[in-house]
Amino acid sequence: MLRLESFEATPLNVAKVIDRFKACELPRLNKLWDYYDNKHAIEQRVLDSNKPNNKLAHGYCKYITDTITGYFMGINVKYSSDNEEYLASYNEVIEDNFEEDENFELAKKASIFGYATEIVYQNEDAQTRCKRVDPREMVLIFGSRLDSYLIAAIRFYAVKQLDDTLTEYADVYMPDEIISYSRRDGGAAFAESGREPHHFGEVPVVVYTNNEEMRGDFEQVIELVDAYDKGQSDSANDFEYFTDAYLVMQGYSSLENLDDPKEQAEAYNTLRQNRLMFMDKEGKAYFLTKEINDKATENFKNRLNADIHKFGMVPDLSDKEFAGDLSGIAIRFKILPLEQKVMIKENKFRTALAKRREMITQMINIKQGTAYDYREIAEDFVRNLPQNIKEDTETILMLDGVVSKRTLLELLPQIDDVDQELDRLADEQAEDDLSQYDQYIQPQEPPPTETVMGDE
Repeated sequence: MLRLESFEATPLNVAKVIDRFKACELPRLNKLWDYYDNKHAIEQRVLDSNKPNNKLAHGYCKYITDTITGYFMGINVKYSSDNEEYLASYNEVIEDNFEEDENFELAKKASIFGYATEIVYQNEDAQTRCKRVDPREMVLIFGSRLDSYLIAAIRFYAVKQLDDTLTEYADVYMPDEIISYSRRDGGAAFAESGREPHHFGEVPVVVYTNNEEMRGDFEQVIELVDAYDKGQSDSANDFEYFTDAYLVMQGYSSLENLDDPKEQAEAYNTLRQNRLMFMDKEGKAYFLTKEINDKATENFKNRLNADIHKFGMVPDLSDKEFAGDLSGIAIRFKILPLEQKVMIKENKFRTALAKRREMITQMINIKQGTAYDYREIAEDFVRNLPQNIKEDTETILMLDGVVSKRTLLELLPQIDDVDQELDRLADEQAEDDLSQYDQYIQPQEPPPTETVMGDE
């Protein structure tokens, strides 16, 4: 990420920006991805070749990201608007883009790297598309003015040809056009290969920041994870030392009186096979081992485990405190730090979704000749949390008659589409009314007439 007063897209400037990104920002992003992929610093540890060297990496970083992302975006964002036609048009576009998966992966990338990037574009069929891009392949150039956002963005990537030659590509996204560059075999400068105008009115790149500092969710606990990896690896080394411990046989005359190495070897084999040894009166046999304060070691690793969860702000779901049938309030108190962290993510994600919606709405208005305002649609984030349905239902029943049916249905976690549920209720009510009406107007049989004598 760079902050410049202005940016002119020239081959030399593009090369400079990409080279600076590779030198300054890319190493940090690669390290974060390695830790998410469970490739930790412990794997590079070198010890004496004669000593055990276990390298145990623990997936705390992946656990933190997957837990937070699942809680935050495990249930996709829900959209609502009073303008039903606009909402239908917008939903059609985002459904074509498989938005549920797109949003989840964007949230995951933001959790890992501190931010995620997405390109909005028009494909060959003039359909609006949203595509996430790995932050390691995107250079963001922000303006220095208070009212400026992105002034340019560069997506760069390399492709290896069948003849093993490497071609680097750079697509520069400007407020009014996309400029393509390429260079082969690590050349110093790029050569322009094409220009394509667009109609979004701004740089068609959306940035989903994880927080104001653009830092990943596990970035500040990497040192704690390294310490835990080292502690567990050292414990494994100690166990291996015990396995390879020396057997001391003091006063074992069968060996002490043998000078020939061959005879000593035969005596060792006999001892191993018979599992029997004859010691002198003051002789003894024991393993030579190192004394370890196992309790202190375990306490240290337990503190590290607790600190990783504490400062990573995710609950330890294997903890005994989560056992049993907890109420909704009890669960929320236990995950309060996680909720506070996710609220920051939600605010940032909401801003990015509005930017995406603004660009998509721009294309809808151009195609349909409408004048929709992207602010007419609101989004609602729902936490992916186990629900105590019985408790929630009892609470909602207490509110019946106090708030509207729509509000009551919105409180039910098992209702995905409130409008559809309201339509079903209306249909059921209409059927009941019709059934009661049919019973009311059903013709009755006339009473039997009495025959009076003399009427014939």
